[in-house]
Amino acid sequence: MEVPSQIRASFVARRPDANKYTVGTVAVVGGSGRYIHAPVIAGLGARAAGAGLVQLVVPDASRIAAGSLVPEATFTKLVATCVPPKADVVAMGMGLGTGVSTEVIVSRLLSGSSGRFVIDADALAVLAGWYGKNDGYEPAAGQELVLTPHEGEAAKLLGWRREQVSSDRLATARAIVDRYGATVVLKGVNTLVVSSDGERVYENRTGNPFMALGGMGDLLAGVIAARWAYLKGDPFASAASSVWLHGLAADETVAENRDPSIRNIAEKIGSLRTMLDR
Repeated sequence: MEVPSQIRASFVARRPDANKYTVGTVAVVGGSGRYIHAPVIAGLGARAAGAGLVQLVVPDASRIAAGSLVPEATFTKLVATCVPPKADVVAMGMGLGTGVSTEVIVSRLLSGSSGRFVIDADALAVLAGWYGKNDGYEPAAGQELVLTPHEGEAAKLLGWRREQVSSDRLATARAIVDRYGATVVLKGVNTLVVSSDGERVYENRTGNPFMALGGMGDLLAGVIAARWAYLKGDPFASAASSVWLHGLAADETVAENRDPSIRNIAEKIGSLRTMLDR
């Protein structure tokens, strides 16, 4: 297995004195009555990618699935006024829905807050509604963002047509960077990662059509959050290495003639990550 030179430095051996806090803590904020498993899948991705502590901020209905998939996780009940536990990275949006309570939660997390945030799914819809056709979002002092849209979400973030996004994916990613001041992961075939200054670009070459499966983006959001929490530095390198690892796990799962399910790909992420971080 050859790690691309652009992301090779993102796989760093664990220190002998590592503990669950030094290897990175992740909070996952998501879930609703309709999408009770989405944040749990993100938590599964975070745990597979090496998070020392996964803290799920989810509806009560999500606890049963979490107990099976991520038994190491801690829990906070998701309500509009909840305060997520302190973490190195917060991943948010998976399955939140698009109601008023989602806007309240996203606003409470982002308004003036410092910290690292992976923004996915329904939290992207909130950002698009607030800033998609305006001058954009300016992160607060000390706030770093990674946005993870697919092409439809990218179109909403910019107020563009879907066809415009598809015709020039790199220009799309850079336009989102400009508007939101974030590192951008534009998902799809050959997922693109663009740094928050627009200068660095990573085009991923791992992955396969069997990844066309509900929950795959949730899994990736958790992986990105965990790798970023572990590296505690460059969001671009964290996101690019996560995209590569996520796709490689799917490729190896398919090559082994195993069902490319969320659970099996997460298991493969865990084994690859352990090998790479030795």
